[in-house]
Amino acid sequence: MVELTGDFSEILTLLKDNPRGMSVTEIADAAHINRNTIARYMDNLLMAGRVEMRMFGKAKVFFLSKRVPVSAMLNLSSEMVLLTDSDLTVIQANEAVCSFLSCAENELVGLPIYEGRGCTLCGEILTEQIRTALRGETVRGELRLFKDGEEKTLDQRLYPLVLPDGKPGVTIILDDISERVRAETALEQSEAMFRRLVETVSDVIWSVDENAVIQYISPQIESLLGYNPAEMVGKQFSDFMPDGAGKRFTWGILSEISKDNGFSLTQFPLLTRDGEKIYCDFTGTPVVLEEDNSIFLGYNGALSDVSEHRIAEQSAKRWKLFLDAVIDNIPGLITVSDLNTHQFYYVNRAAEIFLKKGKPEFMQTTLMELLAKAGSDELLETVRTAASFHQTMQIKETVITVGGEEKHLSVQVIPMTLSVDREYLILIAEDITEEARDRKRQECLREFLLTLDGITAVSDLWSPVLSLLPKISGFEAAAVYQRSIFDDYLLFRQEGGRFVPSVEIDSIADRIIRKGETAFFDKHRMDLFPEGTIPLMSAARALVVIPVVFRGTAVACIVLGSSSPLSPDSALQSILESAAFQISTTASRCFVQEELMRERDRTRKYIELAGVFLAAVSRDGTIEMINRHGAEILGYREEDLVGKNWFETVVPESVRKSRLLAFQQMVSSVGTDDFAQYKGEVLCADGTEKEIFWRSSILREECGAVSGIVTSGELI
Repeated sequence: MVELTGDFSEILTLLKDNPRGMSVTEIADAAHINRNTIARYMDNLLMAGRVEMRMFGKAKVFFLSKRVPVSAMLNLSSEMVLLTDSDLTVIQANEAVCSFLSCAENELVGLPIYEGRGCTLCGEILTEQIRTALRGETVRGELRLFKDGEEKTLDQRLYPLVLPDGKPGVTIILDDISERVRAETALEQSEAMFRRLVETVSDVIWSVDENAVIQYISPQIESLLGYNPAEMVGKQFSDFMPDGAGKRFTWGILSEISKDNGFSLTQFPLLTRDGEKIYCDFTGTPVVLEEDNSIFLGYNGALSDVSEHRIAEQSAKRWKLFLDAVIDNIPGLITVSDLNTHQFYYVNRAAEIFLKKGKPEFMQTTLMELLAKAGSDELLETVRTAASFHQTMQIKETVITVGGEEKHLSVQVIPMTLSVDREYLILIAEDITEEARDRKRQECLREFLLTLDGITAVSDLWSPVLSLLPKISGFEAAAVYQRSIFDDYLLFRQEGGRFVPSVEIDSIADRIIRKGETAFFDKHRMDLFPEGTIPLMSAARALVVIPVVFRGTAVACIVLGSSSPLSPDSALQSILESAAFQISTTASRCFVQEELMRERDRTRKYIELAGVFLAAVSRDGTIEMINRHGAEILGYREEDLVGKNWFETVVPESVRKSRLLAFQQMVSSVGTDDFAQYKGEVLCADGTEKEIFWRSSILREECGAVSGIVTSGELI
């Protein structure tokens, strides 16, 4: 705008020196200028904004204007401002215009707007709009132009004004809204896409405020719950949930959920209009205002019907729990580990108990480390082979060490590939330690019974008893006590442990032995007796007492002992009781045989010492026995006659036929008497004959059948 000069300057100086203000008269007197002229000057200065006027009654008082110059104000604006006169000549332009056009102010001011650098802005439309504004109309619109190869959108406002010289002019205000237009366009596209998405996706889109009140919900909710969106807006989701679930949902969305991170609430029930319960997953993101996120407005989110998924998931969970329960209760040992790293994924309860480790301990080690500690090279090699060749491998029986104890396992190693990154190694093992022990026990028992069958003397009985019974029973030591003539028990033999030298008469151990039944003492039964009352083995924690019974009396006692608290199960107890019976049976047989042998020897001595001819002849005429005196009479040795035919050897041929007939009648029970006496000759070894007086008696079996005769004779 053109500055005022001359008398205006003097007036402005007067007003500056009189800050309280001056009337027209005071200014005219001080400036020595006509009052009417001063009044006209003051109107021009007032219109130009150089002075201000206040009314005090009817008087007008003028003050020097305190406003910022228009040029300075224009430069403070971020908008582009141009002032043109009626000839469309630019009379002023602010810095924003110069910056936008990349030019200096002098390249615009004084030139028509459609020439020079201003031509970038001016086209036919703007020119026509400026002319419209010159006619006193305000014009608004948008100006689109290309600058530096990019489309720009300017918001334009044209205001008519009166220049200081009284001529019309136009103020052109331009604002670069290109970014906003692009953003609005993108927003419109986004909103359109959002609308299409909301209308097509199956999930329900929703928005709630900071109090969890529904502000928007998509139309899909009607097909899900039977409510239209208008019925739900203004309410909370908890209003459509069962009481308990609604409270949990409200608490979760308002208190527990962080507005910075959003939330996800799974499987919350919603009630349909018909009262049916469906389950939905809720996800939400925070809505905040201002860049510093200081004002929280609520959440935008989505919900989806997961009822079928929940049913399937619950079925899968129930099935998994069922399988876990089944696998956990399977007596076999089951482990699942990574095929490559051998890290454990799963171990069932049986494996935990067997290996005496909890699940955390398994997760801190690997299958290979575990097998290496167990000392099973065979099993280690089998696992490596199965993992390398992806082939199922099986071991019928292998031995590992667990807690210092040998265990027998039957193992199957199964590689399983579910995907490229999910390869597992399943190891299924069965503890066959007891089976192996039973098998070994049965083998030892068969060996033991076979050994007993071949025993003919009690003295031969104790060696297999002491060597095999510990193997059969699992007890580490054994001893044999034999009953003495003083009715106590003396330690006869022992192996593998320290036993007391004898069992005192009428002690607890003696009474147990006399009872004649096998007795088992595990750690619990041992504690029932005062210390030292069963002193059969030093430091014994378990005992088995097996009496050896003959004719109802315990003639010996076998003691099995262990320094560890063994508890024989019912099967082992049955085996030991059976072994005790077999031992007593064998001992009884041996005792009877020994008695018979002693009786036979005694009888033989009687026969040998007798002064008569004695012989026993079987039913077929074979000589079964002949005493020494009889053999001497005949001139033979005993062994020369036993097994020979009586009639062909010692009966003269002349009477042989009649004597044979008489013998046959006697052994066939044709006769009525079992006893006969007669005189008859015998043929001696030297061919001579001797006459003997015979007394013969029939020999019968228990069933009454005749087995032969026994005869005695005296020389006549």
